[in-house]
Amino acid sequence: MSTETATETERPTIIRHGVMWATTVMALLLYLDRFAVGIASEYIREDLRMTQAQMGWFLSAFFWSYALAQVPAGWFADRFGARRMLSLYILAWSVFTGLMGVVHAVSMILILRLLCGVSQAGAYPTAGGLLRVWFPISRRGFASSIVALGGRAGGVLAPILTAWLIVLFSQSSDPGQFGLSEITSDKNFLESFQSRQSGPKQRVVERLKSRLPESVVSSLAGLIAPLSPTSPLILEISALIHQPDLFDQVDLTGLKLPSEAEDLRQQRKLRISLSDAEAVRMNRFILEAAMPNSVKKFRGVGWRPTMILYGVLGIIVAVGFYAVSRDLPRYHPWCNSAERALINDPATQAASAAESDAPFPWLALLTNVGLWGNSLMQAFTNIGWVFVVTWLPRYLDKVHGVPLSGQAYMTAIPTAAGIVGMYLGGWWTDKATLYAGRKWGRMLPVMITRFTAGLGYAICLVLSLSFTPNPAQTWLPWAYVGALCLMAFSVDMGNPAVWGYAQDVGGKYTGSALGWANMWGNLGAAAAPPLIYNQILGETPTAGQWTMMFGVCLLAFVLSGLCALVMDSTKPLVRPDAM
Repeated sequence: MSTETATETERPTIIRHGVMWATTVMALLLYLDRFAVGIASEYIREDLRMTQAQMGWFLSAFFWSYALAQVPAGWFADRFGARRMLSLYILAWSVFTGLMGVVHAVSMILILRLLCGVSQAGAYPTAGGLLRVWFPISRRGFASSIVALGGRAGGVLAPILTAWLIVLFSQSSDPGQFGLSEITSDKNFLESFQSRQSGPKQRVVERLKSRLPESVVSSLAGLIAPLSPTSPLILEISALIHQPDLFDQVDLTGLKLPSEAEDLRQQRKLRISLSDAEAVRMNRFILEAAMPNSVKKFRGVGWRPTMILYGVLGIIVAVGFYAVSRDLPRYHPWCNSAERALINDPATQAASAAESDAPFPWLALLTNVGLWGNSLMQAFTNIGWVFVVTWLPRYLDKVHGVPLSGQAYMTAIPTAAGIVGMYLGGWWTDKATLYAGRKWGRMLPVMITRFTAGLGYAICLVLSLSFTPNPAQTWLPWAYVGALCLMAFSVDMGNPAVWGYAQDVGGKYTGSALGWANMWGNLGAAAAPPLIYNQILGETPTAGQWTMMFGVCLLAFVLSGLCALVMDSTKPLVRPDAM
């Protein structure tokens, strides 16, 4: 039997799906490690005694190095192969993430965060190039959407899993040992006892003072020497926090407590007795809420083993990815000739052969109008999108008075809506390309979704101009969340078309083309909070300033949609017949 006949009758293997799912797991880990530090940031700051300015640099350092390393990382993948480089990238950022749980110097954790950004920069550009050679044009949008969906799933999972692990690893910590290590600043701690301000926080402090021996309280007035773990004040507090009735219900009115403390408080309110461990945990939560700049959170001991666990998990993923993937289908021992024929149609084979010895097209990269449109589109998109993951909790808290637990859920919902959009976007761009051709099949989904994302902010703008926030209007913050769900859904629905565009235009240099555009997109994400949001909102934003912020985000998406108009997938960086 001839080779052609065997290929026609042989059932294609599905190794391409294994490569896709291995890449999807990589994307999930990518966002899990990236967003984990957000939920752990306050514990990290307290543990390392970082200033707010240092914490700001810690959180933004990733995006700057991530953006600037996009093109070099994509080029390395194009030059040395996706399998080798992406496995190395996974291994590197996992090791750096794990090491963050070990170091104790602020300078070292800042360097590790920068290195995480550098090593993660090559992930999506390399993945885009890998999917290009493993899937035919008609299925690239679908494959890209599945991988990108994995990233969004990691973003949703990160705060939930990280918080759970921090609690799990802190179970062995004894909150009753109220020693020096739990006090972040002796000065702040003493000032809390000497303050004459009113409010729920001060009521808690005054109640605590009333339970302390008078001799201990009077000795604080002239105290100059630093506190020690065996000082009378620390020993007395360590004994008091075992009392379930240390604070009255009136003392806690208006004090924002974590959900675990609220549950224990309600249990006591219903006259259900608390165990000694439960009483200690509740009182520690109360003291942490009342003196946030003085008392360390006892759950904070769990962030270090959590980072180490993520690092170990990443090493396992790196090994697994290297075992499953190959740079080309013909190099994979499990991929049969029928699947290779399915993946590589004659046109793609001819293009690949012509591209094999092509030099890197720097001039074409810098002069391609469509690629510049794609790059600016991503920059404007991220200026509007990053509001959800940075400033939305602050808005919900300051304007609508949403408690912390509610902020967490309301912030996660738009990201979850993006997952649905990501899946549908892959189907949409594949169908649009089939019926309308490459140019319109890639450009229209991007342009339309940017305008509908802007519609989400337009709804926020209308709500802000029409209604005055009122605690009784519990539906109002949910209306904003619904509008932002439309924004996130739209952005992610257009992302598979963005990947498809880079694969069509980049060809052999897909990693570099995708990395170039991602660089500009992430520069937008890195620059927006300090250079745009802060300038508009300031330290204590008014309702009018928040309204202006919604208008700026709407404008960013309108500009993003207009930039997408020049994207043309029929104009690659290098034409095979021109070599």
